[in-house]
Amino acid sequence: MVLYTPIPLQEIFQEQSEEKKKSNVQLPFARGTIEVELTSDSTAKIVRLVSSDINDYLHPELQPGKEIKLTWDLIK
Repeated sequence: MVLYTPIPLQEIFQEQSEEKKKSNVQLPFARGTIEVELTSDSTAKIVRLVSSDINDYLHPELQPGKEIKLTWDLIK
């Protein structure tokens, strides 16, 4: 898609990004933060991983798109 406009892209796509941010929740875990999209009361889909440990990005259970079950153990 090519869009020629003098209006900044942030203003054009503002509504789309706000809708995504509303449904996303950041959950702390032992070594960083996981941003998830709530899919139901007890499950969520990982959208983004923020961690200072580069090995966390290699764990399949923390990959974006992975469905996780929300439990209190996840926060510890």
